[in-house]
Amino acid sequence: MILFHICTIANKLTQYEEMKASFFEAGFDETRCRYSLFDNSNGNVHDPYETFNTIRLNTIEPYVIFCHQDILINQGHGFNQLVQVIEELDKLDPNWAVAGNAGINNNYEMVAKITDPCQTPNWSGVFPQQVHSLDENFLVIKTSADISCSIELKGFHFYATDLCLNAITKGYSSYVINFHLTHLSAGNYNQTFHEVKAMFYKKWCSKFNLCYIKTVTCVTMCFSKYKLIRYLGSRSRIMQWFLSNRGAQILVIPRSQSAT
Repeated sequence: MILFHICTIANKLTQYEEMKASFFEAGFDETRCRYSLFDNSNGNVHDPYETFNTIRLNTIEPYVIFCHQDILINQGHGFNQLVQVIEELDKLDPNWAVAGNAGINNNYEMVAKITDPCQTPNWSGVFPQQVHSLDENFLVIKTSADISCSIELKGFHFYATDLCLNAITKGYSSYVINFHLTHLSAGNYNQTFHEVKAMFYKKWCSKFNLCYIKTVTCVTMCFSKYKLIRYLGSRSRIMQWFLSNRGAQILVIPRSQSAT
């Protein structure tokens, strides 16, 4: 049975082949997985938001793995480990939709299981951890949840958090799972990062009375459809109070019942 549809947008095909070889060595062979390459080696033909939505419509496998070209499955975790943690997650929360290896939990703490150039500290607590945002390097999406990226957005940033928020507003949840791999990149925060951030902020402000989200890139945003709340909530002292006060956090984490 083919369990995973493994999809990658790649602009460096040699790096993609190294990634794919590491998947094979870790047990993700083509009797159990289908691979799809979206070739950007001659330009950014494939946008992650639009590409994921195309993948979703053309996937019959139970799970999509949407991952970067610059990861390696070389930290001792492989096919069997991923199947095991998914089974554990299904028992804990059958209503999950998206999982990854780095994200921000509902206490606004970084939760990660990764080796990368940033020397990101790995989570010492229990897994899985429910989160409201995830890193893009490795995502597992449950096909039956029918989660998509926002059609208003485009670019190479924030699409994992967009998936998480779309999951939340449909009543689903997202998690960081115990699946360790290597990510070879520290990220790319160029001008397009800020352009995508502005579009992302505009789209999601309209969906909440008040909520804070934090990304693994340490970007924190105050979402509100009300201009005054956005202004006050974005002031550093008010933002820090909400994010550091456990009693207040429950009021401002993104929840399905908070969405309109």
